[in-house]
Amino acid sequence: MSEPKKVFISYSHQNADACSWIDSVLEKQDGFSVWYDKGLVPGEVYRKRIAQVIRDAGYFIILLSESSVNSDWVLDEVEYAKKLHKRILPIWVEDVDIPDDLDMILQRYHSLFWHLRSSDSQFEKSLLSMFDIGDDAPVGQAQVGFGNMFSERVNEKMKDLLRKEEQGKFAEIYRPENACVLGEAYLYGGPCAVDRQKARHYFRTAKYFGNPDGEFYLLKMQLDDQAQETWDEPDAEFCGPIVARIEELAAAGSIPAKLCLGNFLWYGRCGCPVDLVRSAALYEECARLGNARAQFVMSSNYYYGEGVEQDYELAKMYANLALEQRYIYAWRRWGKFYRDGRAVGQDYAKARACYEKGARMGDYNCYNKIGDMLYHGWGCPVDYAAAVQYFEKGEKAPAYGQSYALQRSKTALGRAYEQGQGVEKDLAAAADKYLEGYHHGSRECRDAYLRCSQLLKAAD
Repeated sequence: MSEPKKVFISYSHQNADACSWIDSVLEKQDGFSVWYDKGLVPGEVYRKRIAQVIRDAGYFIILLSESSVNSDWVLDEVEYAKKLHKRILPIWVEDVDIPDDLDMILQRYHSLFWHLRSSDSQFEKSLLSMFDIGDDAPVGQAQVGFGNMFSERVNEKMKDLLRKEEQGKFAEIYRPENACVLGEAYLYGGPCAVDRQKARHYFRTAKYFGNPDGEFYLLKMQLDDQAQETWDEPDAEFCGPIVARIEELAAAGSIPAKLCLGNFLWYGRCGCPVDLVRSAALYEECARLGNARAQFVMSSNYYYGEGVEQDYELAKMYANLALEQRYIYAWRRWGKFYRDGRAVGQDYAKARACYEKGARMGDYNCYNKIGDMLYHGWGCPVDYAAAVQYFEKGEKAPAYGQSYALQRSKTALGRAYEQGQGVEKDLAAAADKYLEGYHHGSRECRDAYLRCSQLLKAAD
């Protein structure tokens, strides 16, 4: 019989309920042994006993809350676990800012979010998935889908519908607008794991009842599937009829169709000509209707003057509107404002704080932004090795919803290996990173991959 997986839980007594629940979930599984301070015997030397249990444990769970992150005792435990190279799993019980010394330890680990769970059973699946990876991999490398594509209000709606799905309340979840929300959750990895089969089921249901958003997402999935199959942009013959129908759905009022069409026009994708003015008009229409993603995009458009006349005040307005809806990417926008010092006074410390906040909330591109600051020496000494560590965090972004973060991290890592900055120079590794970035849609990586490939052939 194999050795049990020994788990130590570090927590504040104010979070005893969450700790007890996690304990009960793990203990009912075969092959787990959980310890926290309920196991202390009166009269024991507490520090000695806790140190021994952490040494024996393979996994170290830390529950993050206002009380725990300010506890010297908890910090001592996590520092000791890191020193012993334990597999650390942070679980956020509350949305709280953590001190810099604790953040330095936890920043490389993937987190779970107890306070954002859609249901206990869904969180249980995510928790157990963290222990199903290989013994040589640190906890945190498994992907638990959470696309963060939507505002807090929409995410709360998703969680509510996921609970009703588990309860079998089909009459409610099959209402067309609700079915479409559930489809989005499963497509992008909302507060649940990505499941494209379930996404299609709910989009088909929404379309059946006449919801144009459901039809749009089915069309979008066709384009995505074709791109995944060919590792390239679908050809014009394939895209033409689909894009024409998306145009019709956008004209009929489908906000997701408008956003998608705006994206196609911005980048000249799927046979659409580049048209920044029309793209911005579509996004602004959605932004005025309260769509958080469109507000985020318009904050960028007005900041750079792309598709619209440059206006820093409108850029800040739209960033604030997105931030009010707790659209996590808005932290990245404010980081940009402070870093560049255009819309507001330049403040590198505030820029990094915004990026760190966004990263903690799940915006992997914020890791790339911190890496950029270290790489270029913006507000800090140049540190290529530290920059590479942040770019490596960025490349752990989920494929659905954060492909741009993957593109930027792969580009940066390819550059690091190609130039030998922060890592040993390795053209083969650079080519691999660039190829991965190209597969995620980066045309810049395509050109860099070809360049490295030619250099490698010449060296042979």
